[in-house]
Amino acid sequence: MKDIFLFTDYRGQFYSSTKHRGAAVDLPKLAEEFEKNNFNLVVKPFSKIDFRVQNYKDEWVLYQTSEDPGLFYCSYIEDIVLGLSIQGAKLIPSFEYFKAHHNKHFMEILRDTCSVSEIQNIQAKRYGTFEDYQKDLENTQKEFFVLKSSGTSKSKGVFLLKTTKEKIGLPKLLSKTFSTKNWSYFLEELKTGKKLLPISNYRQKFILQQYIAGVKGDYRVVVYNDKFYVLYRENRPNDFRASGSGRFNYSVELPPGLLDYAKKVFSSFNAPYMALDIGVKENNFYLFEFQFLSFGQYTLEKSKFFYSYNDKKWTKTFEQPDLEREIASSVTSYINRNSQK
Repeated sequence: MKDIFLFTDYRGQFYSSTKHRGAAVDLPKLAEEFEKNNFNLVVKPFSKIDFRVQNYKDEWVLYQTSEDPGLFYCSYIEDIVLGLSIQGAKLIPSFEYFKAHHNKHFMEILRDTCSVSEIQNIQAKRYGTFEDYQKDLENTQKEFFVLKSSGTSKSKGVFLLKTTKEKIGLPKLLSKTFSTKNWSYFLEELKTGKKLLPISNYRQKFILQQYIAGVKGDYRVVVYNDKFYVLYRENRPNDFRASGSGRFNYSVELPPGLLDYAKKVFSSFNAPYMALDIGVKENNFYLFEFQFLSFGQYTLEKSKFFYSYNDKKWTKTFEQPDLEREIASSVTSYINRNSQK
C-alpha cells in the first residue's frame, strides 16, 4: 500500500470536529478508511519532522493549519509546510491554499488570479498599512465597504463602513500596531537634528470588500470531492453578517443555479475539499469567502443529506454523515486525479 503522511499538532490532534467541544478527527478510524482505499496512514507530529533525516520528496502529505490566537503556532506550521514543499512533497492541498486560510488578504489574491470570472464579480481592496489606505480614502467615499481584518473568523473583525468617521476610525483601530523604533528615532532626532522617516504604527493588514446590499443571509457549501453539503445561514438580527449567527437552516429551498455555481468554483481549484460562503441577489451569486483546509465541519456533520451531480442533474441523497470517511474518500480521489497528470 502507498503511504500517506499525516501531521498532527502539539495536542496530537488533526482537524476539527463537532462531536464535542475541542474534538478532532478520529485518527484510528481515519486510518481504517484510508486502508479501505489501499493507503497506509503514517501519523507523526509536526515537531518530529527532521529534514536532515528524511526526505519527503514525492511523498503524499496530509496536513492542517491552526487558528491559534495571534497565529503563532500557525506561523510555525507554515515554516514546516514550506520546507516540505521545498523538498518536493506532494502537499494535500498545495501551499497556496494553506496561505489563504485565516488570511483574507491572500484569499483575495487567489480570487484575483483565479481563471473563473464568476468569483470576480465582488472586489476587494488590500492594504498593508493605514497610511496606504489613507492615500486611497477618497475612493471609498461614494459607497459602503465591508472592512475585514485579514486573520479573523466567525465575523470577528468584520465591520460595515457607512460614515466618513467609520471609514477613518475603524480601519485605523483594526490596523493598530506599536513600534518602539519611533521613540528611538525621536530621541535620535533630538540628539542629532537628523530627520528620520517614522515607522507606521498601523501595520496590521486588512481588506475592504465590496458590500452587496439586501442579502439576508448566505449559503455555506462544503464540498468533499463529489458531495455537496449545504447550510443556509440567516444574518444576525439587525446585522449584515451571517457567519457565527447560529440561525441555520438545512431545509431551505436552494436557489436555481447555486449548486452549479459551487461546482464550477470547486472544479476551478485543485483541492480535495472546500468550503464556500455564497450570497445570492437577483439571481447573481457572490463568493464572499472560501477555505480549503481546517474549516468548520458543522455543515457536514449536522447534515442528513448531500447533493451530487450525476447524469447531468443534481440528486439529493440521505446519508449518515461521516467526516473520516469523506476525508479519506476525497483525498483518495484527489491523489488519483493528480497521479494521472
